[in-house]
Amino acid sequence: MTPDGRFGYTPEREADTVSKIDMASRKLVKTVSFPARSKPHMLRVSPDGKEVWVQTADANTNVVLDAADLAVLATQPTGKQPVTNAWTRDRRYAVVTNGQDTFAQIFDARTFKEVKRLTIGQGGSNIGFSKDGKTAFIAVRGANDVAVIDVEKLALTSRIKAGTEPQGLIVR
Repeated sequence: MTPDGRFGYTPEREADTVSKIDMASRKLVKTVSFPARSKPHMLRVSPDGKEVWVQTADANTNVVLDAADLAVLATQPTGKQPVTNAWTRDRRYAVVTNGQDTFAQIFDARTFKEVKRLTIGQGGSNIGFSKDGKTAFIAVRGANDVAVIDVEKLALTSRIKAGTEPQGLIVR
């Protein structure tokens, strides 16, 4: 949803589409098509509400859409079955996790270019950040842990043991 709550966006995985919904009028505004069998899986609206980042499970891409008209701004290759993304608190970087690969990708949020790949283990999923924004936490299903990332150094610094196949993660 946009930061002001006016618009919501839905990935329609089996239809290979993404839709924009006016939350006040509760009406469909627009639907855009993705390539056949790309499977838009998850999406997030940027903190400023200007972009929608969409992970495609079968095309193995992260597609950046203009939130206003759903035009494609960038398409980035990802690992196998990208899961989700999240922005650093300063919005300098966006992190994308890959469910069937061993790395997380860090993209420059302004240029959309990949700047780093971090080996975190098989099955990276949800991402959270510390209150000060200096640390990212990524649930890693295959490792049964949470990867701890230094955001300033863009480096894996440690791991926190978790239960079996952690997928969700909330940091407050």
